[in-house]
Amino acid sequence: MPDISRLASLLADPGRARMLLLMLDGRSFPASELAQHAGLSPQAASNHLAKLLHGGMVKVEQHGRHRYYLLADSAIAQAIEALSAAAHGHDLARPAIASRVAPELRLARTCYDHLAGRLGIAMADAMQADALLLLNEQREFELTARGRQWFAGELGVEAAESGGSRRPLVRACLDWSERRPHLAGQLGAALCRAFLQRGWVERRQNGRALRVSPAGYDFLRRQWGLRPQDIAG
Repeated sequence: MPDISRLASLLADPGRARMLLLMLDGRSFPASELAQHAGLSPQAASNHLAKLLHGGMVKVEQHGRHRYYLLADSAIAQAIEALSAAAHGHDLARPAIASRVAPELRLARTCYDHLAGRLGIAMADAMQADALLLLNEQREFELTARGRQWFAGELGVEAAESGGSRRPLVRACLDWSERRPHLAGQLGAALCRAFLQRGWVERRQNGRALRVSPAGYDFLRRQWGLRPQDIAG
């Protein structure tokens, strides 16, 4: 049996949890920035990061003299996002709590390396309506033949090339703010990369929130007839 208690113990500290949530946008961060975000002293943050590194939840990239921390892999990100969905599930039904969720986070954000929030949900719905995706009885996404053609033609991503990876090609990730699935997996990551590279979404100054650009809204309108009000809710 997998020892989930080891990972659970690493998540049990609020400071470590805040640092992991910041890394959930797929980027790497220096210890100083993680410490500031988590409200920790540099020494305390360093100790926490050492535990996360030893526990296999984060990894380090060395750039010159500087060390940058990021989540170890997509499986860790998936576990953290699932816990976020569980933690927020009942709170979002309470107006006093729901009102504290930043509107820009609910509108559009990254969930590790894929698109989430109302933007992610609207796109997943549109892709199902367009027969690119199917949501099966197990509440998991399946890629259709039409979907394979779309990803290859629109994004230049060949689904067949994804063989050999342990990460699912497509996956339904429960969105913690909307309580509905958005697209994750290898193709969800490819879609997010394309939106960032083509300037269809832009990272806001802090955190995981994204801003949909005019070019992004133009693509969404042309592709699926989605308007800003369809995403804003």
